[in-house]
Amino acid sequence: MKSRAAWLGAGVAALVVGTTACQDGDRSRQDSEAKDTPGQRVEQAQLQSEKAFDDARDAQKEASSQQREAARAQEDVQRKQQELQEAQAKAQKEAQEAQASQQQAQARTQQAQSVAQQAQASALAAQRQAQQNFATQQQQASNESAAANQRLADESAQQQQAANQNTATQQAAIARNSQAPTAQAPRQEQQISGDVLSASAQEVLVSQRGEPQLRLKVGPGTQVQVDGRAASAADIQEGAQVRASYRTDASSGEPQALRIDATSRAQPAAPAPAESGESSPGVPR
Repeated sequence: MKSRAAWLGAGVAALVVGTTACQDGDRSRQDSEAKDTPGQRVEQAQLQSEKAFDDARDAQKEASSQQREAARAQEDVQRKQQELQEAQAKAQKEAQEAQASQQQAQARTQQAQSVAQQAQASALAAQRQAQQNFATQQQQASNESAAANQRLADESAQQQQAANQNTATQQAAIARNSQAPTAQAPRQEQQISGDVLSASAQEVLVSQRGEPQLRLKVGPGTQVQVDGRAASAADIQEGAQVRASYRTDASSGEPQALRIDATSRAQPAAPAPAESGESSPGVPR
């Protein structure tokens, strides 16, 4: 566009110069026609024509120079436009790459946040489970401790009740003995030796050879030894040999055992060891 305008401007300038020269030649020619001879007028016309051609060539040169400058300017504009397009394309590519990188970074950030949230949730769940397990263990331990304390309390109460019963029985026996008539003679202590037919914590059934069986009642005050060791009447085995002292109860008329010394049937017939004392009298060898 600029080169075409410059070229047209150069052409117009050349025409203007030519027209002006022609007008000047016409006026000079008209002025000189009255003064100059025909030869002179031809020479002047040639000179004017040459001058006009020279001016037209100068104008053409100027137009060509401006056209070349316009072409160079157009090339510069095209080169700048190409550089601008390349720069815009590069900037657009870099913007796209930056946007893609930002999206990837956001995706990684979201993934990391999700993983962190899952880990935190798992940690909280594990903590709650541990607290629940600890509370359950504490509750179980508390229940077991309470049950153990209750068992101990029950056993202590049973032992205390048994002790109270034994004390009450002894006190009742003492009271009965103290309340018995003074004129009545006390029952004498008797002895018996024989074999045990049956034994329990309450009584021992003794049989003598050729004599009727005797059922001895066992009370809290009865002293029992088995093979020289303190024991209970329930520890006496069936068939064991016994030597017992008893007294007939005034109120019930039943024989009440005072002391029972039992020897297991498995014991040898040899005399007892020295540390156990003398052998039980009345026991057949």
